[in-house]
Amino acid sequence: MTTAVPSRPLLARLPWRKIVLYTLALFFVLYLVLPFYWIVNLSFMHEVDAASVPPHFLPYHPTLENFLGFVNPTADQALVGSRAVQDTPYALMNSLIVAFSTAVFNLVLGTFAAYSFSRIKFKGSQVLLIVYLMTRMVPGIAIIIPFYLVMRTLHLLDTYGALILSYTTFALPITIWILKDYFRSVPRELEDAARVDRCGWFRMMWSVFLPISAPGLVAAAIFSFMTAWNEFMFALFMTSTISSQTIPVIAANFATDLNTQITLMAASGVVAVAPPLILVLFFQRLILQGMAAGSVKG
Repeated sequence: MTTAVPSRPLLARLPWRKIVLYTLALFFVLYLVLPFYWIVNLSFMHEVDAASVPPHFLPYHPTLENFLGFVNPTADQALVGSRAVQDTPYALMNSLIVAFSTAVFNLVLGTFAAYSFSRIKFKGSQVLLIVYLMTRMVPGIAIIIPFYLVMRTLHLLDTYGALILSYTTFALPITIWILKDYFRSVPRELEDAARVDRCGWFRMMWSVFLPISAPGLVAAAIFSFMTAWNEFMFALFMTSTISSQTIPVIAANFATDLNTQITLMAASGVVAVAPPLILVLFFQRLILQGMAAGSVKG
């Protein structure tokens, strides 16, 4: 005679751990994606549909009028934000120049510094790295006045140079940390083999070392680009005309006029987010490899 084994209750058999994890992951994705979706949704709406109650989760009559307004604004669009609409294309170009230049400067300076930390042993190297990292902990508001005075003395106010120098200072410590850890993962034997083949240091770096380190370099470059692209406070203090003002400064002007158009503001947000988003999507595999190596190897 066999004894029947009592089956466990249904609730006890459910994989609660997976359910909780998937629920939290779904909530986190929605938390990140929904605001951006709502901006994109509004950017394709007419102003009447955007202000309707209850809100439309899809545009009834999609239009590109809001995006075309940055090139050829209508009379109403031209009133928004006191010339913010007309200035948006110029600000976008300024942001591209400043962010790209910052990324290049960071890569050049960060590569030399990170290679030294990863290959040369000297006293105080770890302390120096920590000091570099601690400079990132200082709030921007605490150093903006000294930066302003230095740039004024150098006659760099309202120029690309003031922004590029400031942003390079912010991004360089993290760039060094990312590249330092990635460079340590490159086998020394490759450099020794290049030297056996009579490669000089610069040729070895250009032909052997840097191509292997491409994921780390791309991750550092994207980080620097994003730092410069998103920064607002220093751009507001250091610039005063459209010759150097970046997209965060111009985007803020949309909220200062009584004739604010929600759809036009949403379109400006989409335009501002598009370049870094495309960049990240295009290089996502290299970014993940570079950031993973930089975070795991210490």
